[in-house]
Amino acid sequence: MNPTETKSEFERLDAIPQPRPAQKLLKAGWWLIDSLDYLGGSRDTPPTGFPFRGNIWRGLWWGLLIGIILLFCGQTSKFIYIDF
Repeated sequence: MNPTETKSEFERLDAIPQPRPAQKLLKAGWWLIDSLDYLGGSRDTPPTGFPFRGNIWRGLWWGLLIGIILLFCGQTSKFIYIDF
């Protein structure tokens, strides 16, 4: 190829090293862990690309968790008295 010729867009994209599938899976795993840490409250800043940012979403999340706890609270705590 002559140096004065320009490469097509597809030829330029082929020159960019693409991440391997294992690297993509690893990045997705770390992003999921960071997202769950943020939702659980152990992290103050959301990970890059996190769709729900802001205090409103965090309040709704914690409200949902408290609602689930209250819904199932007392289901298995029946007191059984056995007299020996």
